[in-house]
Amino acid sequence: MFESQPTKKDLINKLENVLKGKMSREQFNQWSYKWVQNLESRNVLSSDEDQLHEYLIFLLCIDLEVEP
Repeated sequence: MFESQPTKKDLINKLENVLKGKMSREQFNQWSYKWVQNLESRNVLSSDEDQLHEYLIFLLCIDLEVEP
């Protein structure tokens, strides 16, 4: 199945879904990891793609368990 590359707006929508309980943190992690791998496999990224890549890497830790 073909999935379009996410935009910053898509990323924000996914994060909002996590906050609203419509998507688990683990699901978000799996989704973002897939796109990190996709972007890292390319030779050249546009400035928007590079920024998206940085955001996704930062957000990969969303499913880490931390003490209360």
